[in-house]
Amino acid sequence: MKHSLIFALLISSAPHPSLGAEATAFVDDDAQPLASRITQVTVYADRAQVTRVASVNAPAEATGYLFAKLPGWIDEGSVRVSLTPPEAGQVLDVQVRRTYLARADDSDIRKAETAARDIGDEIAALDDEKGILDAQAKQLDSIRMFSLEKLPKDVATREIKPEEYGASVKFIASSLREIAQAKRDLEKKRRELQPELNARQRQLNELRQRAQLEQRNVVVTLKGTAKPAALSLTYLLPGATWEPVHELRATPDGRTVSLTSFAVVMQTTGEDWTDAALSLSTQKSTETMKIPELEALLVGGRKLPRLLAAGGDTFAEATRNWAAQNTIWFDVNNRDFTSQQAYRANQAAQLGNIKRVEQVFEILQERGTTAHFPALSPQIVRSDGRPVRVPIGTAELAAQHRIFAAPEMSLNAARIVDLTNATRQPLLPGRVSLFLGGAFLGLTEAEFAAPGEGFALYLGVADQVKLSRTLDKKRSSLARGGSKTRMQVSFVVNVENLSDQGVALQLTDRIPVSESDEVRVSGARIQPEGKPDAKGLLHWDLNLAGKQAREFRIEYTLEYPTELPKTPKSVTAIPGKPTGIAPMPGIPAASAPALAPPSSGIHEQIRSLERKF
Repeated sequence: MKHSLIFALLISSAPHPSLGAEATAFVDDDAQPLASRITQVTVYADRAQVTRVASVNAPAEATGYLFAKLPGWIDEGSVRVSLTPPEAGQVLDVQVRRTYLARADDSDIRKAETAARDIGDEIAALDDEKGILDAQAKQLDSIRMFSLEKLPKDVATREIKPEEYGASVKFIASSLREIAQAKRDLEKKRRELQPELNARQRQLNELRQRAQLEQRNVVVTLKGTAKPAALSLTYLLPGATWEPVHELRATPDGRTVSLTSFAVVMQTTGEDWTDAALSLSTQKSTETMKIPELEALLVGGRKLPRLLAAGGDTFAEATRNWAAQNTIWFDVNNRDFTSQQAYRANQAAQLGNIKRVEQVFEILQERGTTAHFPALSPQIVRSDGRPVRVPIGTAELAAQHRIFAAPEMSLNAARIVDLTNATRQPLLPGRVSLFLGGAFLGLTEAEFAAPGEGFALYLGVADQVKLSRTLDKKRSSLARGGSKTRMQVSFVVNVENLSDQGVALQLTDRIPVSESDEVRVSGARIQPEGKPDAKGLLHWDLNLAGKQAREFRIEYTLEYPTELPKTPKSVTAIPGKPTGIAPMPGIPAASAPALAPPSSGIHEQIRSLERKF
């Protein structure tokens, strides 16, 4: 029993097992071609998993079936085959075979070579004839020069009749005219032949490219019961990616908002996905396709046989094949130059998207989170690299609207909507298109929100609120004394409701908090009276009547070294990735950059204050 189990494991772990002579006797020409269609596709950050299905009636004897002309960059190590229902038969063997779109000795290539050579020979004959004419013209020019040199000598020795010299001149002129006309005729024939030669050379080059382009055939050997069954082939291949984006549609002060999530899918896999069941995953596909192995921890010196040998990275090879052949494959099948240029631009955009999305999904995996989204309906995604928006979720969410003002960051008060993810799927980081009352406001960014988790989104500017924050220079000063500098600052903040209707908002400002003994903050005074929290933040909940204005004053003193440390290099933000720079509380972190980020530290804030004097 133990030996049987080991044998079964050895067989099942082989990448493409060969189970005997009758199973391996089939070649591509002997296998029965299958009419298959793509029924399911799962798109990952940098690849796609494709499932093809074909109908079979496998007889009792072993029979080979052929999935033909698959892209030459499928990941051979990911190939999986299944038969449904299982009682309809047994899969005996699976083989992946490399072929080419054309062979170097194919009759089409030989004919194209002959056709191009024939036109080339005609043009070469014309060039030879032109060379002869050039030689004749040169010889006539020599005769002309000889006649000019001989004429004075003849005049000195004998009488020269005009008709005698005129005959020579006429002969030379007539001959030159004939040569010039012949050269023009040759050039005309050459111009007529050149486009045909170019066309035949292009055809020959395309055939030669096809001879270099690989394709894959998968031969599946079945032993069945002659009952109808579905044969499924699944494989991974590079050239696909997706990115989450969202749409938020709201009305001012509405109790609910509509949030729709999309996957922007781009693919250049070489296969169109027509009405396939599409799924989008943030998981690393290699984690689902590889068996996790632990080395045996043994005592006594005995070693168990290694049953599951680790293979090479077959997807890396598939990616190399895709990079080397994919563009040529498209050119062979699409001769329009404009389409070829658009395809290259789409490929470049796709590769850039892959790098960006991999970073976002990696952050999710660091949190121990992965997500799988089925498309809401079958989709058509062409293999031309154009982005396709695929709906993956929609929900009506309870909304709480508020207005938030942080004059130090922005003189525009922000509309914010507080939401709770009431769906069963997480909200992924991505761009959010904002629509308020039917009007498009622009784009913001969403952070990750798990099911049941609250989050906030920026919803545009509250135009009815006017803000100002100015340094009162009469009550502010900057004094440098040797190694120490003393700064007294007094900010005046004004908030005004420009509308006739009352408005509620939260106003936020701050006083510096020093975490260094070198910088000292003292003498804080706030009017109207307020108390900063441990982070130095001040909050006022205001209700302003129509046309009402309020004034606030924030004052404090800073003492610090005259020579401040150098400013650290800026950090490029990635959606969902902490940067160490926190936005003002109450403003969604992903929306904060649109409102201008706060200072990166106390030293940078001091420099910013010094520039106001």
